[in-house]
Amino acid sequence: MKNRLACSLLLILEMILLFASTAHGQRVKPYRVLLVISDQWKDPASFLVAEGGEFQTIVTLFKSWGIPFDILRLDQQVMDPNHFTDMQGKPRYGAILWDADPTGHILPQDFGVLAEAVKKNGISFIAIGDRTREKAVEDLLGIRYQGEQPYGSRVRASAQSSFLLRGLNPNLDAGGPPLPFKLRAQAVAEQVQVLATQGGAAAITEREVGQDSRTIWIGGDVQQMFHLPAFRTVLRRAVTEAIGYALVKTWTDHIILTMDDMGNAQNSWLKSWHYPELTQGQIRSHLIEPLRNHRAILSLNVVPGFVDDARRRIVPSWEQHFVDAFGTMQDYISAKRGIDEGVAAGVFEIESHGWTHMQPDLTSAPGPWWGTDVNGERAEVDWYREFYDTRRNREIPAAEQMFHLLQSRNWIREQFGLEPLAFATGGNAVSLSPANNTWRLAAEARFGYYGGYLGEDLAIQGLANDTAEFGGSDDVPLVLPAPPDGHDRGITRDPEAFAKVFDLYPGHVFTGLDEYVGYMHADIRMENLPRADTEKAEALDIRLKVSFDPHYCRALIAKGSSWRLHLSDWLRAQLRPGKLRVNGIETQGEVGEWTSVSFAPGRTRNSVELQ
Repeated sequence: MKNRLACSLLLILEMILLFASTAHGQRVKPYRVLLVISDQWKDPASFLVAEGGEFQTIVTLFKSWGIPFDILRLDQQVMDPNHFTDMQGKPRYGAILWDADPTGHILPQDFGVLAEAVKKNGISFIAIGDRTREKAVEDLLGIRYQGEQPYGSRVRASAQSSFLLRGLNPNLDAGGPPLPFKLRAQAVAEQVQVLATQGGAAAITEREVGQDSRTIWIGGDVQQMFHLPAFRTVLRRAVTEAIGYALVKTWTDHIILTMDDMGNAQNSWLKSWHYPELTQGQIRSHLIEPLRNHRAILSLNVVPGFVDDARRRIVPSWEQHFVDAFGTMQDYISAKRGIDEGVAAGVFEIESHGWTHMQPDLTSAPGPWWGTDVNGERAEVDWYREFYDTRRNREIPAAEQMFHLLQSRNWIREQFGLEPLAFATGGNAVSLSPANNTWRLAAEARFGYYGGYLGEDLAIQGLANDTAEFGGSDDVPLVLPAPPDGHDRGITRDPEAFAKVFDLYPGHVFTGLDEYVGYMHADIRMENLPRADTEKAEALDIRLKVSFDPHYCRALIAKGSSWRLHLSDWLRAQLRPGKLRVNGIETQGEVGEWTSVSFAPGRTRNSVELQ
């Protein structure tokens, strides 16, 4: 009798949960993801994302795509229902991305709150790799984790028509780095759709939970999967499938050209890096004209401060005109006229390469640098690094670095009338300790990019995530040092090499770092309607606000921006025929799986409405 009563109560409870989930089936999910981790975020202050791994890659991808997200770290926080709902008890997120490493340290947790978040609040759930070992996670996904072992078989799509795998090569390992084997997270699928397999075992699965919620498992080797283009696409598509929609930026065939060192003193003083500064004529012929012909942008990382040897102080670079110790004419005044011409033509962006490209301390042992012969101490390349003291093998203190960062920003603003948004250190010499970390300091100085995202919320310490491996894909633009060597020095030695880049990459869009920073800093969120309109908002109306910060997003405000609205099959079926309004103006044409959304120049606030 007791058992029958217990079963009846359990059945009633499941029906209540199902009803609640179905009731949420007519509610648009918030456009925001909660990324749950264990102890992968090594910065106890929860600001600097470093040390690589899938956590850093996911954060990089979400920033590059423009997907809004928060991070819940189980090594510092106890998960409870308030992490998933707002003040009125409504869901804060459209999806949870579960990346809680089961081998990492976490605080004692009640994993049962996940079932409430998914079944009661209608939040979809995505898990990756072996992050499925908790029974509550297995129950949501409909799988049973068996173990993990090295495996040579490739991951192959078994349901290519599914939304997650649409358009992908059946061999989901294609296009990635060659690997002799990967770890296979083996699981038994129970009452779940298997979309891909590896060696006969489930690798990607999906399960419907209620009318509009999904639980998705992207199996595979967590340390390797996002090196594969298909798995990055599956992750992005999983977010769309989980929430029903996504407004994203994709970067196929986009290239960012960068050039270092204009205004630098080392080309005047360092024997191994000696060359004449470019003149206005050289800049016009070899940079401005080919850029203008291809409607391209070059991001110049400039140095505004020059070491004045006679006065032993830093002076403006662009006021220098002299014959150096090697007998070479250095005409920085002419170079400045050339840069100004490129800025006026809209083909140059001005970014920061530091203040001086030199050690802050040019006096103490083993110096001084001041007044020495060009064949003596002055020939030591380690003097020409600004944010790590390579000459003395020690970090530059935070206060000194911040002074140089702010001097660089302020001097560039005074010299060019522009505030740099991107930053790069000379010679990639950086300080890495928590107290002196160069990325953290650059973010605090309000730079928006240094080899990775910098912002008020977090900084991604990295120099490779958006270059050769990922670059030029849907995921991130290719950041390419301008030929022939990424420096103005290369133009003095092979002046025709720069223009050849456009033949090497035909049909590509050559954008700038300012635009990339703008997209990463755009604020996208579901519109919060007045409470009187709340019930009306329960209908299938997608209403997004897209806000551009005047500092970080100035390129998008000045030039306009282009996004892609991505709709899942299940949401499109409920929306048909669907009307799309951008800033209140109804667009023409059918709303499909992918729909282009463009914002005109001049606006800091935009809206996207889909009914």
